[in-house]
Amino acid sequence: MQIRSKFSSLYLWPLLAWLMLFVPLSSSHSKESISDPIRVQLAWMHQSQFAGFYVAQVRKHFENEGLHVTLIEGGPNINPITELQEGRADVAVSWLANAWSLSADQKHVTNIAQIFSGSSLAVICRISAGVFTPKDITGKKIGVWGLGDELVVNEMLNRLEIPQTSVELIRQAPNGQDLIDGKVACATTMAYNEYWQILEKGIPSTDLIVISPELFGIPHIEDGLYVMTDRLSSSVFRTQMVKLVKGLRTGWKEARIAPTLAVEIIQRKATVLNKEHQKHMLESVLGIIPVNPNEFGLFDLGRYQSEVNRLLSPDKVNPTPERIWTYDIWNELKKEDKNTTPLTQATKFYVSSTTGMLAFKILVYFGVFTYALSGVLEAIHRGYDLWGRLILAFLSGVGGGTLRDLLIGGDRLPFYYVKDLTYPLGILLVVLITSSIVAAHQDAHMSDLFKKTKKYADILGFTSLAITGAAISISSNLPWFWAPICAALTCAGGGMLRDIVVNQEPSTFKGVIYEEVAVVGALFLVGGLMVANHFEYTALPVYLSLILSIILIICLRLAIYKYHWRYPKFLGGSGLDSDSH
Repeated sequence: MQIRSKFSSLYLWPLLAWLMLFVPLSSSHSKESISDPIRVQLAWMHQSQFAGFYVAQVRKHFENEGLHVTLIEGGPNINPITELQEGRADVAVSWLANAWSLSADQKHVTNIAQIFSGSSLAVICRISAGVFTPKDITGKKIGVWGLGDELVVNEMLNRLEIPQTSVELIRQAPNGQDLIDGKVACATTMAYNEYWQILEKGIPSTDLIVISPELFGIPHIEDGLYVMTDRLSSSVFRTQMVKLVKGLRTGWKEARIAPTLAVEIIQRKATVLNKEHQKHMLESVLGIIPVNPNEFGLFDLGRYQSEVNRLLSPDKVNPTPERIWTYDIWNELKKEDKNTTPLTQATKFYVSSTTGMLAFKILVYFGVFTYALSGVLEAIHRGYDLWGRLILAFLSGVGGGTLRDLLIGGDRLPFYYVKDLTYPLGILLVVLITSSIVAAHQDAHMSDLFKKTKKYADILGFTSLAITGAAISISSNLPWFWAPICAALTCAGGGMLRDIVVNQEPSTFKGVIYEEVAVVGALFLVGGLMVANHFEYTALPVYLSLILSIILIICLRLAIYKYHWRYPKFLGGSGLDSDSH
C-alpha cells in the first residue's frame, strides 16, 4: 500500500496537471469551425441592393463553401455596425463613414471586402419647395438617415459655402416619404432606390433637382463587409470570410447573368416588394458592382484616401480608427483563385501615390533635363544648328519615356510631356542656355570642370529616370518583370534614338555597362517592395525601398566610373574606356 501511495503521488499529480493544461487548449481549438453559423447584418430592408446575397444563399453558393449563412434584415432604426459591435452579427454591410464614426476603443471594425465600387448617394430637392439650384438649400430642411450621409451633406454645404447652421438636418422616414409629403425640401437618397420610389409616388421628374456629392469632389464609399477587428486574429474566421466573399462574388455574378431570376428570389424574401421597382433597383446596383470578377471585393485605397481627407477635417469625426480596412481577406481570396501577384494592392497603391508627389516630379524633371543637356552637347559637337540641337535634346530627354509609355499604353497616353508643358519648355531653355554659354565661351563645354559636372549630373539623371521607369511600370499594374525593362528603356531609350538619328552605333551595345545598372536597381526595388507587402498600413517601407534603390544605382554608376568596369572581351567588351551617354 505504501508503494502504491508513492506511485500515485509521483505520477498521478503530473498527469492531472497535464490534463488540466491540455483540456482547455483542445476545447479552445474546438470552439471555432468553418461550419459555425455566420450572421450577416444587412444595411437595410430586403431589396435588390443585396441581390447577390440572396442568390448566393438560395443557389447554395455559401453552402458549397461549407458555410451556414443567415441574412438579417436591416431597417430605419437598425445600425449594422452597432449590431456587429454588440455581438448580434458576425458581419455587417455598411458605409465607410458609418463604420469610421462608430469604430472606437475595444470596438474596432474592419472592412474586409468592398461590394460597391462606386457611389449612388445623392441629395434630391423639390423645385416646388423653392430649391432651383444647390445654393437654394439655405434655410431648408434636409432629411438624412444618420448613417454617415449627414457627414456628406455637411461637407457639401461647406463646398457650397452654406453655413451648416442655416439648414436643419432631421431624421427622415424610409423610402423618401418625407420628401414626397413635403415635410422636407431635400433628402438624401440612393439613386437605385428612393429616387425611383419618389417617381412612382407621382412626383414628376421636372419637380426634382438631383445633386450628386461626387460632382463636388466628395467621394462616398458605400456597401462594404465589416467585421470586428479582433476576430481577424482567428485563422478559422479568416477562412470563413474568404469563403463568404467567394460565395458572394458568385451570387452577384449570377444576379448579373439572370436579373429576372434574382428579382424573383428577392420577392421570396419580401413578397410585398414591387417587381418593377426591384428590377430598376437591381439594374442601377449592378452599375456599381465590378463587372470583372477579379475586382470584386477590392477596397479602393484611392477613394479611401479622398474620403479620409474629408473625415479627418477639423470638427468632423474621430481620428483614423485602427485597421479600418485590410487586404488580408482579398489576398487570401487571390491565393485560392491562383491569381496572386508578387506585389499587394496596398504596395502598388503606395508606389502609384509616390509617382504623383511633387518630389517625384522634380526627380523626373531633373533626369529629363540632364539628358536633354547631353543631347545638346552632342549636337554642338557635331556642328548642328539650333533646330538640330533641339531635336537631339528632345530625343535624349523624353525618347526613353516615350518608348516606355507606348509599351504601357492606357493612362500613359497622351504622353506626359504633352499633358505637362514643363517638359518641352524646360528642354527649350536647356538648349537656349547651353547654346548661349557655348557661343560666349566656345571651349566651355570642353573644360574639366564642365566635364566633371556633366558626369555627376548624368549619374543623377540616369538614376532619376531608371527609378521613374520602374515605378511607373509598377503603378501601371504591369507584371513585376517589366520594372527592370521599363527602367532600362526609360534611361537608355532616348540615347539610342539619338544615336539612330546621327547614324551612330550605341556605345552601350559595345561593352559599356549602362542599362544593366538600371536593371539591377529595378530588381532591388521590386525585392524591397516585396518586403513592404508585409506593412500594408504604412508607405514608409515603400519610400525606403525607393531611396535605397536610388543609392544603389548611384553607387554602381560611381564604381563603374572609378574602376572602369566593362564587359569582358568574351562577352563583347573591347577593353576601351569610354563614357556611355
